[in-house]
Amino acid sequence: MGIGMAKAAYQDSFTGALDIPAIDKQEVSRKLLIDGLERRIAGQLSVIVPVGVIGWIASLTDNRALWIFLGLQIIAQFAITASSQWLRSAIEMGKKTTIRKNLWMMAEASSGIIWAAMMLDVGVLIGGSDAVLTTWVTILVTMVVSVLLAAPIAGIAFPLLGGFTAAVAAGILLFGKDFSNFAELALAFMCLALFIIAKAVNLQAHKSCHDGIEVERLSQRLAEELQRTSWLSQHDSLTGLLNRSALQERIAELGDMPSPLILLDIDHFKQINDSYGHGQGDEVIAAVSACISETLEEAAPDALAARWGGEEFIIALPDCNSPDCKTDAADIAEHLRSAVAKLTHQDWPARLRVTGSLGVACGPASAFSVTFKSADSAMYEAKEQGRNRVVCAPEGGKKAPRVPRAA
Repeated sequence: MGIGMAKAAYQDSFTGALDIPAIDKQEVSRKLLIDGLERRIAGQLSVIVPVGVIGWIASLTDNRALWIFLGLQIIAQFAITASSQWLRSAIEMGKKTTIRKNLWMMAEASSGIIWAAMMLDVGVLIGGSDAVLTTWVTILVTMVVSVLLAAPIAGIAFPLLGGFTAAVAAGILLFGKDFSNFAELALAFMCLALFIIAKAVNLQAHKSCHDGIEVERLSQRLAEELQRTSWLSQHDSLTGLLNRSALQERIAELGDMPSPLILLDIDHFKQINDSYGHGQGDEVIAAVSACISETLEEAAPDALAARWGGEEFIIALPDCNSPDCKTDAADIAEHLRSAVAKLTHQDWPARLRVTGSLGVACGPASAFSVTFKSADSAMYEAKEQGRNRVVCAPEGGKKAPRVPRAA
């Protein structure tokens, strides 16, 4: 991860609330509706068998009305398919769904009315033949299956069952369809039981859907918290830079790859704390770390920067492929020194000045301890020479300071 991205991830890790957001009823209803649209396709497949059975029975009788009702039922099923898919496309595109949903409900109610009309037409002949009884039973079973499949969404089950119940009641009370007392009582109990079952299933579906959304959000939040915890375990809480152990782990993965080191120590930091307070000292540390991140994003995007401890920072420059790694590392160190020396803030005391002393050393990542000692010695040499400067560790015995452009 680039340093700038790491900084952003560190800051973003504190923006989310720990609590799971409240689940709106409309969200549950919308999810159930989408699931119901998919389930309704399976429900229509269950209609194929009864339509085929009734069609076969109709072919054995002279009842033309049965053929008409069968044809109307097929049209109603096509209308259900078309309106449900139209509604689904509206949901996916974020369009208004009121009109499309009402058309879908009308198609469902029409299907229930046609099933009832078909049953009323042959119901008066029950006992006259096995074909009539088979038709009656087939319609009843179809209604039960359709309602149970649609029950999770009240908007589907209730129009279908309501249309069926209303048509049966109208046929018996208004049009004088004569059934036996047992048949009428059985129909009444069946419709009432289906309404109760549909409502119970619908309530259970809402609860299950609500729980499912809650579990999904909880899992997502736990994953975010796990990622956040993992990130914080590898980064300094004040600066967002890598911590010491994380830097050492990443350098250990580099093997024998050339990896120059830059150590930066804030000059006179104890005086800053003593004169302006530890809060001001923390602000200076945070400002220097941000300055390091911004400078390295331009000068060395692949660099690894860490807060080594207190006011001390370390930068590793892996895979330095130039013939003179030390020169490149020293140039980057000079960029860092210059950027730190320019640090200021409108809320800081007027006399507060921030500078840094930097030491540079080169070596393979596998020899990190040796390279670190060399960079550490060079950094202390920079302090001895007056601070606010870069010193490169010697190849032999002579030390070669880099004089800063500005004091």
